[in-house]
Parts: sequence; C-alpha cells; structure tokens
Amino acid sequence: MSAEFKDVKAAEAVDEATAFAASAAPGEDAGDKAGTAAGAGDAVGSSAGEGGAAAGCAGSDGVLANGSQSAVAPGALAHGEQGEGADAAEGAEGAAAQDAPSEEELAAARELAEHNALADVFDDVRKQSADSHLVTPDRWAEIGLVPDHMTPDDFEMFVYEWLEDYLAEHKDEIEAERAAERAKAAAVRSATRAVGVPPKIPNRRLAQIEADSKAKAAEAADKAPEAVGDSVEVESAAGVDASTQSGNAAEAAESAAVAATPATSEPVPASSDNAGGNGQAAEDEQPVEDDRSPFAGLRIPEGYRLEQIEGEWVLVEDENAVPVRKEIKCNRIKALVGMHSYYLYDETLMTYNYARWAFLAAEDNPVVTFVECVREDSRVYPRPYAAECLKNPPFRMTDEQIEETWQAVRDSGNYPDIERTEASNGDVYYYSTQYLESGYAASLAEYDAVERPADV
Repeated sequence: MSAEFKDVKAAEAVDEATAFAASAAPGEDAGDKAGTAAGAGDAVGSSAGEGGAAAGCAGSDGVLANGSQSAVAPGALAHGEQGEGADAAEGAEGAAAQDAPSEEELAAARELAEHNALADVFDDVRKQSADSHLVTPDRWAEIGLVPDHMTPDDFEMFVYEWLEDYLAEHKDEIEAERAAERAKAAAVRSATRAVGVPPKIPNRRLAQIEADSKAKAAEAADKAPEAVGDSVEVESAAGVDASTQSGNAAEAAESAAVAATPATSEPVPASSDNAGGNGQAAEDEQPVEDDRSPFAGLRIPEGYRLEQIEGEWVLVEDENAVPVRKEIKCNRIKALVGMHSYYLYDETLMTYNYARWAFLAAEDNPVVTFVECVREDSRVYPRPYAAECLKNPPFRMTDEQIEETWQAVRDSGNYPDIERTEASNGDVYYYSTQYLESGYAASLAEYDAVERPADV
C-alpha cells in the first residue's frame, strides 16, 4: 500500500469519525461514539487511527471519553484570540474616529493659530522698536511664536507675504494716517520772538483792556446807592437759600453715614426708627449686597483668570478658556529686505534713518554703512561726521574697525567724494565733498571738537 493511498484513507476515516460523532443523540455520550469511530480508524492504519482519535477527543459537553477535561484545539484558541483582538481594535478605531476633529474644525483651528501668531509677531515688533532693535524672522522660533503646524521657514514667508498684501490693500488708509500725524506735528510751532523780550511797539490791546476796566469800575460806583435799598431782599433770599442748603447738607450727611455702614447679608433688625412708625416688620426689607469688593467692576481679559499666588491676586492664563481671536495691528509696520533676510520695525517708534543704519549694521556691510552715514550728515545738517559716532549703537565699531573701513573705502575707488579731516585735538571727522567744501568741513570739525566744548 503506497503512502499516498494511506493518506487518502486516513482522511476519509477522519471525515467519517467527525460525522458519526456529530450524529449522536442528545442523551447519548458523544465521546463513546467518537471513541468507536477512532477505533474503526485504527483498522485502516495507524495514521488514520490517530486522526480519528484526535477528531473524537471531546464529547458534546467537552469531556474526554475517560472523564477528563478536554483541551481546546490550538487552532480554535488562536482564532478566538484573533477575533477578540480585531473587535477591540475596530472599537478603538471607531471611538477615535468619532473623537477626531473634522477637516473644517482642523482648518479653523489652524487659521486661528496663524491669525494669533501674526498678532503676537507685530506686538513683539513694536516692543523691540521701542528698544531700538530690528526684528528678524529667526527670533520667532526662539520665543515660540511659530504655529505647531508650520516650519520656521514657512512661517517666515507667510508673515512677509501677509504683510505685503495687507499694506497694499490698506495703502490709502495708512497714507491718511501719516498725513494726519504730519499735520498735527506742523501745528506745534516755536516762538516767533525771544521769550521775555518786550516788543518795540506798545501793546495797544493791553491799553484797551485797562481803559475798559476803569469804565466798569466807575459804573459800579454809580450804582452803589441803589444796591443799599435792595439789601433786605437780598438778605431774605440768602436766608432761604441757607436753609435749603442746610437741609441738603443734612440729607447728604445721612446718605454718607448709610454708605459707611458695613453691608451684611443679614436683614436689618426692626426698630422704631427704621420701621417708619407703621409697625412694619424689618424682615420685609431686602438685604444690601456688598459691591465694595476690590475687584468690583474689574474686566478680566479674555483667556485669563484671577488666581491668588503667595497672598497676592494675579492674572494668569486660563488653560480651559476658549481660544481668543487677537487683534492684528500692523498699519505702521515696515520691512527692510536684505541679502539673506528681512527686518521689521514700527515707524512710529523708530525713525527711518535709524532703522536704515541698524539694517546696514545687521547686514554686516561696514563700507556701505560708513559711506551712507557720512553722506547723510553732510547733506542734512550739514556737518562732518565724527568717527566717534560709529562706536555708538547700532554700529558699535571699534577704532580698528573704523580705520579698516576707511582704508577699504579709499582703496575701492567707488567713493571719491568721501574725505577725512582732523581737528586740532586729534578728533577725526569724515565728510562728503558733494555737500561740503573742504575748508568749511574743517572749520565745522574744529568747532565741534574744540570750540563748542570750551563755550559750554
């Protein structure tokens, strides 16, 4: 008998044993029939007998033929565990899907985060401008202003593009605001003559005022006898007014006394005084509410709450509060674009010239910075530019750096108008021949370095 034939017969014996065990009557021991089927399988072959015994190892009540507890088949156990695990996983996924925000909610949350981040960025720009500092985009990641769903580079471009679009859309509004500020500044004018120096021409208005005063005094003297006859009526009227004022004063004092009485939540006890003479019980009166709390009328900003820390009440952020949509204020924010980054400042808190100098210093281009500062002073004031000025903020250059920059300007040949002069005390000045002659620049430098300090 070939091995293949034995395998076929063994499979048939297993099928017969399984069917025979399934057809057992309810009151009949299925284990016995399964055992009989297993015995029949032994006649076919040892492999078939083993298969029949395995198929009929357990009865309908899960008890082996010899009375011992049956074991669960490994395949069935594995299947059950996999089923329960799959059901649990499906349940967890369903709950997570229900709790997960929708696409609209995610988009709204991201839009709010971007909006508030813009508001925080421009608020920080104003604070830094007040301290004479430009703001670069790398600062926002350092202080935690970049939204979680954006990278620092993406947020940098987002702020720049948003600001450009906003300024373009509100151009007319911003220009009107600037014009109003210029008109307000022009209304403030200095004195047209030295203070305390009398004018050469006599003040005719003052003489007219003195004449009018004398005429009124004479008229009052003429009416003096008539006023004596009316004194009685005046005194009676004054008495009525005095009595009325005294009554009002008494009422005011009574009101002040009531206000000074500490308010309590208990009813005011009945007495002959407060009952009004009608015997009405005091419990009919309403208790007075205490509105004299130190926080009465205090408007707490949205997103904050009052908390007592070390005996003092302070405002802290409320973690459970609904996110607040902040106001964006950027009408006067301006940007200076450099080689590698851009710089923001508020023009109401920092002048353009200072922002330009700070920008050149930040761009680390000392030659351009040097030339622009010298030309600016020579053109605007006009005066030569002191080398000491380059040691101040925002440049903070040393003597060696100033000298190196001057040599670079001379060696480049691109700035032939920039010249150098020296005062008698050794102070160095630079000027532009486009706006100042050499002799005039030298005299101004001498006055600024030597003569002016001596006159003070």
